[in-house]
Amino acid sequence: MKELKPRDRVLRTLRREPVDRVPLFYRMKHEAKDKLARVYGIEDSATGRAHNPELELRLGNDIVLYQVGINADFSHRHIEIGETWYNHFGVGYGKSGLQGRNEEEQAEFAKTQEYWGPAKVVPENFPSFHPITCEEDLKNYEWPDPNDSAILDPIDDLVAKYQDDYFIMVDMSSTLIEAAYAHIVGTQNFFLMMFDRPDLIAAVLDGLTEYYTEIGKNIIKKGVDMVRVGDDVGAQQAMMISPEQWRELAKPRFKYMFDSWRKENPDIYIKLHSCGDYSPIIPDEIELGVDLSGLMQPTGGNKDQVGLKKKYGNDIAFVGGFDVQNLLPRGQVEDIRKGVLEVMQNLAVGGGYIFSPSHYILADVPVQNIYAMLEAQRDFGTYGRYPLD
Repeated sequence: MKELKPRDRVLRTLRREPVDRVPLFYRMKHEAKDKLARVYGIEDSATGRAHNPELELRLGNDIVLYQVGINADFSHRHIEIGETWYNHFGVGYGKSGLQGRNEEEQAEFAKTQEYWGPAKVVPENFPSFHPITCEEDLKNYEWPDPNDSAILDPIDDLVAKYQDDYFIMVDMSSTLIEAAYAHIVGTQNFFLMMFDRPDLIAAVLDGLTEYYTEIGKNIIKKGVDMVRVGDDVGAQQAMMISPEQWRELAKPRFKYMFDSWRKENPDIYIKLHSCGDYSPIIPDEIELGVDLSGLMQPTGGNKDQVGLKKKYGNDIAFVGGFDVQNLLPRGQVEDIRKGVLEVMQNLAVGGGYIFSPSHYILADVPVQNIYAMLEAQRDFGTYGRYPLD
């Protein structure tokens, strides 16, 4: 087959039609992206809502992603130790567990980030203030504006610049359950209130549903190809809530959301993301009409990649599956190549698969392992050659 445009490659993959090679989708946290950008002389290696896709496209990405939603800013921005930064949802963020580090200790730590090898420790930003913890908070809470031009206007530029050649995905990360527990309400509060104050949780989820439904409709009007909803409900070996609870709390709200979007554009593609093991609800994703499921962290039931592909591969496309918890940061080059080969054998045979690490490439990944992965996907990801012959 002749070489396809990246956009056509992704579209054909989602329709489970023949393609020339497996499409690629890489995402990186800023520490890893900064290191790799130096190799290519790329000075703008921004991530998050300010994301510059130049590096990822140089690496072979077929997808251009723009991130909005409650996760879009906090996890990528610089927050000083001791500082609390508030996003447009009124959630406060700071450095978890690092308040005791003094300036000298911080300066010493910063030196570890200057080397090409893995960073020793990377301070992450975490929610530290949750705006709704009681009925009074909910009563006084004002949801963000889904017509916010600061969020929406950059989409026009991305579509105009890239859509002739690339597939455009807008990521509404942390959309429903995850947005409630990790950000709006607080994790411990959420899982207790599910049983003690279910009306409060339902009201928060309803507010999130309305906000994301409306901003999703505005995004779709911009002409993008796919909307991604992110809702982490998977842990290492099972779901964080039972499948039955997910079907009660999330599924009808997602149905309302997706139905509303399809009224704007019946051909819009939808991706549902969850970290961890979310394998019990893959049939529900199919029932909701989700087109792409991932990022398929190889944990719990998601370890059975062959079984999942055999059972669901005709009805939904998959993305991800390559281990970033152990293999990518800690494996030898030979291990990386073997891992890429196995993922291609498990998920790419027959099409309907986009290769991706199963989450962000983080600061603890040595550059040589990133390049080993890049070379292996080129060697093993072409249809008509081993192992996709």
